[in-house]
Amino acid sequence: MLLRSALVCAAFFAALPTPPALAQTPAQTKPATLSVGDAAPALAINKWVKGEPVTGFQKGKTYIVEFWATWCGPCIAGMPHLSEMQKKYADKGLTIIGVTAEDSRGNTLEKVEAMVKDKGDKMAYTVAWDDGRKTNDAYMRAAQQNGIPCCFLVDANGKIAYIGHPARIDATLETVVAGKHDLAALAASAKKAKEQEAQGLKLQNDLNKAAASKDWESAIKACDDMIALDADQFGGAAIAKFQILANEVKDMDRAHKWAKEAFEGVCKDSPELLNGLAWTMVDPDAKYEKRDADLALKIALRAAELSKEKDPSILDTLARAWFTKGDPAKAVETQRKAVALDPRLSDSLKEYEEALAKRG
Repeated sequence: MLLRSALVCAAFFAALPTPPALAQTPAQTKPATLSVGDAAPALAINKWVKGEPVTGFQKGKTYIVEFWATWCGPCIAGMPHLSEMQKKYADKGLTIIGVTAEDSRGNTLEKVEAMVKDKGDKMAYTVAWDDGRKTNDAYMRAAQQNGIPCCFLVDANGKIAYIGHPARIDATLETVVAGKHDLAALAASAKKAKEQEAQGLKLQNDLNKAAASKDWESAIKACDDMIALDADQFGGAAIAKFQILANEVKDMDRAHKWAKEAFEGVCKDSPELLNGLAWTMVDPDAKYEKRDADLALKIALRAAELSKEKDPSILDTLARAWFTKGDPAKAVETQRKAVALDPRLSDSLKEYEEALAKRG
């Protein structure tokens, strides 16, 4: 189980799963700012690791500038999605550029080149090594983005049309590539989202304070308030709420009732949220009094359906759900699919195969 979605890898009480922070350079006296609607900054690239160099944003073409690192699990999990988008919109003028740089967590050019070679067609887009951290500063720091993966969508007029996680770009990308987007409306929406984010951070602080004082009902209320504020931004609070109910309140009936409600509500259309919820329910390291294996399996199956069985971490969760349900044969079948996408998941496959062999 080396691959876990960003939801599960997040800190226990994180309201929204936040990818690992990029190492930052010292703050400038007057830092530049970058928002949706602004002109896209020029790229400063030291080496083009894969693909043709992009010397400038050509009018009439669309670009995604994505920031990532070799140590970032969510970045790696998202590479197939980026590759699919590149293939889908290549003939409509889209170029995806994965930009990365040296940092304090061991990201090096050598590791980047090795990963690009190893991934092959699973990383089927342009990859660039930053000139120092110039591109990172011009985009990530200027936009006050501290976590990766994070991407910037540049429209046909060289304007920023989207800033955020690559997993949430699809709808905007489709309209931007077609030239049917309203940049002013996108900018207004991004501004509102930023304001909601600030409110969400306050609620997250409330949650953390409640957790520190073991005031679990107040912590649960903070989770509910986050979901009510913006389920898209703070849907991860649904998983935190389950964990609080199961691990701290130790009321599994209430936890499972909430899981069913979340499955039918806030999580229903998000494979990432469904995956996080299902994994939390079947995690073998969790010491629950009882588990609702049927519900966990139903949630995991829905996540796999939405992801078209192309996400190894989601298949890994589904295999564990089958195993928890008591069906090692289905667990083996599903885990083999996961291992085919990511060989690092082979340990779980061995576990399931051994259990199946014992059954005879």
